[in-house]
Amino acid sequence: MATVETVLSSIFSTIPELHAGQLGLLAGIIVALLYWHGFRRESLGLLTGFYLLALGLVPASTTGLAVIQANPWYFCTLLVGAALAAICGRALWNWLPLPVRSRSSAPVKSREL
Repeated sequence: MATVETVLSSIFSTIPELHAGQLGLLAGIIVALLYWHGFRRESLGLLTGFYLLALGLVPASTTGLAVIQANPWYFCTLLVGAALAAICGRALWNWLPLPVRSRSSAPVKSREL
């Protein structure tokens, strides 16, 4: 009988597209965090660098790069999707009126008895 560990290990070891997608999502989250914290130019430069890396402008010397460059569609889709979600989220966050933002991020005060 197959256990969860054997099924998951067989999926993650045999589907390179899943690896490329996971790496793209992770790279997109890194770009998104940089953008969200105010490093606009640096995050867009990193996004461009990751995208050009996936397209094969840098030779694949390691296994991870070879997987990404073999299936750039999965990597690039999740990379750009996560980065655009953060950029749109930041724009919406700045668009909200200030009282709504301060109410949502204000710490909860405990009542004293």
